[in-house]
Formats: sequence, structure tokens, C-alpha cells
Amino acid sequence: MDNDATSPIDINPPHNVSVRSLVEFVLQSGDLSAGGFQRRDRAQLGTQGHKRVQRSRPEGYEAEVEIIHQVEGSDPPLVVRGRIDGLYAGTDPVIIEEIKTTTLSLALVSEDHNPLHWAQAQCYAYMYARQHHLNEIIIHLTYYQLDSREEKTFKRRFLWADLETFFSNLTTRYLDWFRKVQAWQTRRDQSIAGLEFPYEEYRSGQRDMAVMVYRTIREKERAYIQSPTGVGKTIATLFPSVKALGQGLAEKIFYLTAKTSGRLVAEKALDDMRQSNLYFRSVTLTAREKICFCPPVNCDPEVCIFARGYFDKVKDALEELDRHQVFTRPVIEELARKYEICPFEFSLDLALWVDCIICDYNYVFDPRVYLHRFFDLTIEPYIFLVDEAHNLPDRARAMYSAELDKSTVLQLQRVLKPHVPRLAKELAEINKILLEKRKACQAEDTGALIEHELPEKLLKAIREFSNKAEDWLVVNQTAAEFRQELLEFYFLCSNYLRTAEYFDTFYVSYFERRGQSDLKAKLFCLDPAPMLTVPLERSRATVFFSATLLPMDYFMKLLTGQTDHPRRIFESPFPQENVSLLVHNKISTKYAQRADSYVAIAETVEATLNTRVGNYLVYFPSYVYLNEVAERLKGRLPEGQLLVQERGMTEEARDEFLAQFSSSNEKTLVGFAVMGGVFGEGIDLVGERLIGVVIVGVGLPQLGLERDLIKEYFDSRSGSGFAYAYQYPGFNRVLQATGRVIRTDTDRGIIVLIDERFTHSHYRNLFPSHWKGYQVVKDARELEGKLNHFWSQK
Repeated sequence: MDNDATSPIDINPPHNVSVRSLVEFVLQSGDLSAGGFQRRDRAQLGTQGHKRVQRSRPEGYEAEVEIIHQVEGSDPPLVVRGRIDGLYAGTDPVIIEEIKTTTLSLALVSEDHNPLHWAQAQCYAYMYARQHHLNEIIIHLTYYQLDSREEKTFKRRFLWADLETFFSNLTTRYLDWFRKVQAWQTRRDQSIAGLEFPYEEYRSGQRDMAVMVYRTIREKERAYIQSPTGVGKTIATLFPSVKALGQGLAEKIFYLTAKTSGRLVAEKALDDMRQSNLYFRSVTLTAREKICFCPPVNCDPEVCIFARGYFDKVKDALEELDRHQVFTRPVIEELARKYEICPFEFSLDLALWVDCIICDYNYVFDPRVYLHRFFDLTIEPYIFLVDEAHNLPDRARAMYSAELDKSTVLQLQRVLKPHVPRLAKELAEINKILLEKRKACQAEDTGALIEHELPEKLLKAIREFSNKAEDWLVVNQTAAEFRQELLEFYFLCSNYLRTAEYFDTFYVSYFERRGQSDLKAKLFCLDPAPMLTVPLERSRATVFFSATLLPMDYFMKLLTGQTDHPRRIFESPFPQENVSLLVHNKISTKYAQRADSYVAIAETVEATLNTRVGNYLVYFPSYVYLNEVAERLKGRLPEGQLLVQERGMTEEARDEFLAQFSSSNEKTLVGFAVMGGVFGEGIDLVGERLIGVVIVGVGLPQLGLERDLIKEYFDSRSGSGFAYAYQYPGFNRVLQATGRVIRTDTDRGIIVLIDERFTHSHYRNLFPSHWKGYQVVKDARELEGKLNHFWSQK
């Protein structure tokens, strides 16, 4: 990959495993929990409970005693690590205490409540007894009730010989599994060492991009790469990442993408490398709601056979790792049905043992759903490959924001009043505060109240409701008819309270009127860069890449807040003479002039279509604009030749829309779509499936409160508020839409940009280098002439 690439030095490093992971992997059994309700701050309360118990113990008690044990003579070398909750080292026999917190009544907690708890304690007891040459040891298993603050302790005495047998059996079973894992890794790394680039030759710029990605990983950097369609970004990032993993520079690759199409391309790139004799396991994660066999999602083992006995059945299912390298959604579903296990949980368990995880951004960046099993315990050398990174700023803003609306509060209040009046009373208090805020909004010209500090009165009311809702939900685990509605609102409140903890100068709190009586309360993240800092620190290296990262400083500031990371803009590999780029600068699509532009745009589109029979897409800034022009064009086109994107199209409807763009069409077909929508990026219409794109307007996002707040924020910091809030996001939509035309080096096509602003310097300065041959036209007749000339060229 690079001249100074190195091979791993330690050929058989020790494998580290925590006591908890060891015990759970070997001994966990039974059902997948329905998840009975867990308090929002359960982990924090558990930690506090541990400390409370430890502080109550007498002098001579040691808390949080770290212990490490290397299993003697194991192959491979195995190191077991953990922390003893409590230790009485001065007693005879020595006493080890394992503390567990619970919300259950202690009357329901028996000595054999959870065998895994005893197993963990026995591991600590063995490790400590071996290090201190003890013949016997006593274990105290203490349960601490978080609400009553009462304790219940069970005591058992263990002989050294029994502990040794228990621990030996445990590690033997774990090592049997891990030897298979290590054998796989050896086979994988040998295949990586001999892996050549899977295609006959590199495309223009592709090798340079691969080298840059490898150096980013080696140097533990964060890199930004703009690479136009056709360079082959996916393989140019995955190939060097696979090489780096084989050389011990990384433990796992996370290929992060916002769209299904991106996942499919990543899967294909890995398959192409496997065709070149690569041995490499990968899993594609699909959202629980989409892959669930029992929709709507209900993980109660009494209801769902795939949750029942999950931990007993999943061990056999994991043996499929010997027979498969590729775990895509269809493969996971097939195997999950074969073993009768939950497909979502199975995909997560597979993720622990594969080399590459293909998933959505939220599994790494979203504080609500990120993969705790990878990122909470230790920091491993992970590689993050962020595909279509231009989507991440807005996605991140959504992840780190939270909102509630008054109508939901009022509706739930009415539902709960006859059943749980004390909760309805708390909701009435929230509703009262929101009503006050709504009245305050009436005095504002914008209909919105903007605050640069937290709404403490509202937060207090939400906290009161959440605490009482938690109490009710813990006790009432059975399904009341309103329970799901209550649970959903509780999670909204939890997110609002969690987001309040992040509130800083890059946040704003606002209240906005909706309709006649509703109100939205939102904690809005204006700048995602500070919030992305923590998840990015979980990786060894991160590569942000896209066909549209212009201007790059803008994206660097929004994603990491710094502009000193490695960056590279690659040229288009396609012949510039294969595309005709025309700018019609005599039509204004500004909002105030839109009604005057409908006829002129219809005429321009018609003139474009007249130059050659083929398939075209026309992109508009809104559905209203789209429909107005469509009405004026319908009478000029034969029936069936105009397709119009509808609001809220199903996946089947979208597929049907795209399927009509066939290379065998004998008549012209034109599709009208919205910029930034489902057809604005991520679609691949190669060759004659698409020969032209018309862009109406400069893509500005709709004027609105949040965009104006972003504008105000960045104006105060750099004076570039309009560019950050409107111009740059809009132009990115334009670039994405125009990228649909030329997909291979043999494609020929045309791009027509309609708006006078495209010839202004602040837009021309954003043009990518491969647009330098654009031509300006002033009317439909001139446009038609230039396009006819282009199509006449061979």
C-alpha cells in the first residue's frame, strides 16, 4: 500500500478479556429480556448504589480492587481482568464482596436469583486466592435495593480446589472458542498480506486516495476527501483500511453510511476483494424496527419465540461464522429464522466477531443508540470510514437536539387522567408552562421565543413527571392500553433532559407556535462539531469522504471544528468533453419571482427534451414549485412521459419510479424530483438510463426559524452566517443532483442550471474544477442550439 508500511511485530500477543465478558459469553442462558422498564439514569444510580454500600463498610474494607490474572500455559495467552467490588483482606478466611443493585423488591431476590452473579464473584475469588495462596475464601453476594436502600447478602464458602476447577472449565470453554477466532484472524491476515488491488488497474486518482487513507490510519489522523463520482471512493477507502487491519494497525472497521445504497456499495467492494482471495468477515446492521420478525417490536419472550431462549440458541448460531464471511440483512434473516433467534440481537452479537461493521451513522455518533459494547469499556484501534460525509452535519444536529410539543402533552394528559391521575397532574403542570410560553410567542414578530439559556422551569416540571413516570413504569410492567403512549413520551422527556446536560454556547432553546393551539419546545444544536468530539475520540483514525465536500473548510468546521487536518480534493476522472454544462442566467427562481418563472422553466425543460430522445431528471427546490411547472408541461408532453415525485413515497414506489428509467426506452421520459430528497443523491442511473439533469434554483433550504438561528450563530463567529445556513447546504444539493448524470467514463450527458445567481461570483467560486467549461445561455432557443451541437458531436 505504501513504501513504509510495516508488518505486526508481536505474532501472538495476549488476549485480554474482562471477568464479566468471560462469564457472560460462556454461561449466559435463557430468554432475551423484554427489557422491562429501566430508569433513565439506571447506570448512574447503580454506580451511586455501589459507592453507598462500599462507604457503609467497616475499617479494613477495600473497595474497587483491580485484579489481573494470566492463565498459565494457555494457548493463546489469555489475560483476565476485573475489579473486586469489596475485599476484607484481613479476615480469616478472606472475604470478597460482589455488589449488585436492583429495583426489584428484595423479597423477590433469592440466593440463586442470577447464577452469573455468583460466577463473576467466583472468578474474582479464584484470581485473588491464587495470587495469595489461599486454601479457601468466602464470597458475600450483596443486593442493594435502589429505592428502599436496603441490603440483602448471601454468603458462601469456597475451597481453592473447587474454584480452580470452576475457573479452569470456564477459561477452557472460552479458549476453545477464541482459538477458532485466532485461527480465523491468522488466516485473514495471511490473505490480507497477499491481497492485491481487486481490479485490473486503478482509476485516475484512486491510488492516491488509497495511499492517503492508509497514511491517515497509520498516523492516527482525521482526513477529509472530496472525490467525484467515478473515482471509486468506496474501494479506495476500504482496500487500505483492510491492509491496515492486517498489519495490526486496527482492530475493526466501521463503514458508516446514511443510505441503503451506500451499504450495498460497501458490501460489493468487500465481495470484490473476497474474489481476490481475501478472507474477511463483515456484518451489515439494520434498524431493529426494520428487521424485527414480530412487528411492532415486542421482545417479551411470552410473545416472541425469537426472544425465547435466545442465549441458549445463539451459541449454535454463532458457529455459522465458520461457514459464512458475509452477514448481510438477507443472510442474517435466514439464519435467525433457522435458529429461531432475534435477527437484530444476532447481528449485534455477530458484530463482536467480524472484521468490518457496515451501519448507519447513529451506531457510532448518536448518544441514544450508539454501540455501547464497543465504545464504553475500552478504546480499541477502530477505523471510522464516514461515507457521504456531507450528510453528517445535519444528521448530527438532529442527534444532539431534542423537542417536545404541547399537543402530545395535552393528549397524554387526557388519556392518563382516569387511570393515573398523579401523572396527569404532572403533565398539566408541563402544559401550563408551555401555554405560558405560547402566549409569550405571540409578542414576538416571528411567532417564536428564542432563549440562550436553559428553560429551567420547564426542565423542573419535566423532571418531576419523569421521576413519577419511572416509578409507575417500574411497578407496572404489564401492558396497560396507554402504556406504550406513556413510554414513548417518557423517552422524549428523557432525551430532552439528556440534551439539557449538553447545553452550551453552541445550543439555543426555542419555543415556536404551530397552528392555532400547538407549540414546539426545542433544545437545538447549532454547531455539531463540539458534540462529535467524544465519539470521534473512540477511533484510531477517521476518514470523511464524499463527492460533495465543498467548500471543505465549511465541512471541517462543522465536523471537527478544525481546519488543520489532512485534506484532498480529487479531480473528476471522466473526460470533460463528455458533458455539456449550461447555465441559464435570465430566469430568477428567488421566492418573490417564482410565480413569474413557471412558464419560462417549462419552456426551458421542453427545449432540453427536444434535443435528444432519452431519460431526464428535473430537480426543484420544493414540491409546490415542482407541481406548478408540471401543470404547465403536462399538455406539451405525451401521456406517460412525465413522472412526478410524490410526498412520502414508499420504498416500493421509489423503486418503481427509478425502474422506469430504462436504457431501452424508445420515447423520452422526464422525472420531476425535489432537490435534497430521496432521488437527489444515492441513485445510480448508468449510461442511457439518464442522459440529462436540469436544476431549478440554487438549492437553498426553505427559509425557517432553525436556519435563521444557524445564520445568526455563525454570523456572530465568522460573519458567514448566510453561507453556513443557506448557501453552502443548498449548493451541496445542486452538486449531488448534477452528480447523477455522469457515472462512468463512457457516459455522455447534459446539465442545465437555471438561475441567474449561478453566474454570480459567490456561486462561481464554489464550482468544482470539472465545471470550468460551463457555458451561459440567455433563452431556450440558445440553449437548444448548444445542446443540439453537443449531441451532434461523436
